[in-house]
Amino acid sequence: MSYQTRLRPLRNVSNAFTTFISFRRDEVFYSFFIPAHQANIIGETLNERILSNRELKPLSKDYNLRGKLVFVMGGGKFGKKALRYLKDSGAKVLIVDINPTCKSSLEVDVLGEDLSVLDSLRPEQAAFLVGNAVDILVSLLETIIPDLVVTAIPGNVLAKVVEVWLAKRDIKLEPYTKVVPKVLANIPPSLVSSVDELSGVIVVSYMPSNMMCRENCLPPKGVCASTGKPKLGSVDKLLEFSVFNNTDVSGILYSKQLTGGLGAINGKELHSLLKRLDDFHKPYTLCIGTACDCHGILNLIKV
Repeated sequence: MSYQTRLRPLRNVSNAFTTFISFRRDEVFYSFFIPAHQANIIGETLNERILSNRELKPLSKDYNLRGKLVFVMGGGKFGKKALRYLKDSGAKVLIVDINPTCKSSLEVDVLGEDLSVLDSLRPEQAAFLVGNAVDILVSLLETIIPDLVVTAIPGNVLAKVVEVWLAKRDIKLEPYTKVVPKVLANIPPSLVSSVDELSGVIVVSYMPSNMMCRENCLPPKGVCASTGKPKLGSVDKLLEFSVFNNTDVSGILYSKQLTGGLGAINGKELHSLLKRLDDFHKPYTLCIGTACDCHGILNLIKV
């Protein structure tokens, strides 16, 4: 069965997760390290449809975004929706896209030339930079830690960030294929959406392949909002269990849902993971994952 065929069921999962998935294996580091602007992914049209027809409501009034620095990767239609929500919530937003005329470029307050644009950014303001969002985020993380990172570009963004971070330290990566069966043995088969053993990629979801997530879904705790089926646990915890003692290092970051269809990674957790990798000496094995309560992707790597 082809790689594309194996991933076809992923068209049914929510937009908050599809931005982490790519279909292509023929460039750079297999499926999950391809350049964002070259990736052929699911997500953009799905994101547009999910976010367009319903007003976004906050997940919790207790989660205060005012004054928080949020880095938005990608300024297309999904990035624009995220930008509007974040500005309305009082955040300071930096949005980056390789396309200078992307949809978000018309929504911002400041057109910047470099990261110094952050010095004068105030709450409820957004700045726009033209460039590779992964490269600029890695550069930012060397000196400033954003409170949140929103991914609105193709590919497994966390894996790409790790690759670029380690490449700056002259460290190259390759898939850790032989451990895939051991990791799969720890995951209920009904939750495995796809496996690409050659790339060391496993995708997990509570959503059955013949169903779609509800638009702007705010899932109740412990239950799938679409099927009503109880969950064994959040997917990030399931992935942590699956890789326990199977790799030397694990980094699975939780994507917190800010509102329906909008998730974000904690910037401090991302920075802590990257700095942690600096302390390890080659060779070692690594798993990199991103997950919300319902969906997740795991990459198994040799360093």
